[in-house]
Order: sequence, then structure tokens, then C-alpha cells
Amino acid sequence: MKYLIIVAFLFILFSLGQALFYMVKGKGKSQNTVRFLTVRIIASVVLFIFILLAMKMGWVVPHGTKMVPG
Repeated sequence: MKYLIIVAFLFILFSLGQALFYMVKGKGKSQNTVRFLTVRIIASVVLFIFILLAMKMGWVVPHGTKMVPG
């Protein structure tokens, strides 16, 4: 489960990099920039909903950080 989330996060970063590339290459006038930013937003929302669903189903268990006294 952890690896699936990491792969999805890397895909989101890749899509963001592609959008940056087309924005610089096309000087902001390319439709590819809009397309890759849209893909990134959709992938981010899907990943967020998937993480919430995984927590609800018990596949992922959130944990806090332990405070060390001293």
C-alpha cells in the first residue's frame, strides 16, 4: 500500500515537471501546460480520496510522532 502511494506521488511530481517543461518551452502559450496541470490536480484529488478511503478501510493506519521528554 505504501509503495502505491509513493508511485502515485511520483506520478504527480512527474506531471508537474512536464507542465513546467511545456510552460518554459512554449512560453506559457501551449495547451500541454494546461493539460498536465489538470492531470496533476486530478491525480492529487484521487490520491487524497484514496488515502482517506484506505484509512477508513483500515489498510493504512495513521500514527503520531512520539514526544521524547527532555
